[in-house]
Amino acid sequence: MMLSCHDLGWSARGTPIVRDVSLAIREGETFGLVGPNGSGKSTLLRLMAGLLEPSQGGVRLKGASLASMPRRSVAQALAFVEQHAESGERITVRDAVELGRTAWLSPLQPWTAGDDAIVARALGDADMTGMEARFWHTLSGGERQRVHLARALAQQPEILLLDEPTNHLDIQHQLAILGLVRQLPITTVIALHDLNQALGCDRLGVMHGGRLVALGPPDEVLTVPVLRDIFGVAASFLIDPADGSRIIRFHPAS
Repeated sequence: MMLSCHDLGWSARGTPIVRDVSLAIREGETFGLVGPNGSGKSTLLRLMAGLLEPSQGGVRLKGASLASMPRRSVAQALAFVEQHAESGERITVRDAVELGRTAWLSPLQPWTAGDDAIVARALGDADMTGMEARFWHTLSGGERQRVHLARALAQQPEILLLDEPTNHLDIQHQLAILGLVRQLPITTVIALHDLNQALGCDRLGVMHGGRLVALGPPDEVLTVPVLRDIFGVAASFLIDPADGSRIIRFHPAS
């Protein structure tokens, strides 16, 4: 398994936020995390990225204990795009994306034309080509989100963790970013608020009250009882005549 955790837990001021989560992410899959607000999705991602120290259990990256790995080694294997990430106001788009190459540089491995090509490709994939000279403080929320994605892509990780990456994006860029993520030849863990978008993942984990309460293929996990009991809504499933995919239509719970 590329990324896994066992009995993972984290508490804030004595209040459990993530409890007893065991999960193994398969190589090459797109794994979606869904759940109501406050269910622990973002905290679980931060634990799996090594940004929080577990209060119980642990995380393993490619079979090794994440806590024992050098940060440089972790950064070469794993990139994390936070939901509300920030950058310095006077930094340019290109400067921000170039930071993604930091883990690969050293006095013996200086910046090369290859790094320029990687950054250019990342900017293009995130639809930010032509905006390289823009300053951070001039960008919209959606543009900032795309810059952070480009920086993560420039990192060339084997595993990409994304916390609600479609936040602040218009529908065109939501579809483009999700399409790009699914085409990347890497392992992806993505927290999503939109359950119809989550149907496109290989597997889903449902978080509720800090626990992983359901795990499996989307069609088996997002059922009418789960949507009622966990998300508090009634739902019916429709078939899109354009491509035969399933769509969820939501209704107020009675």
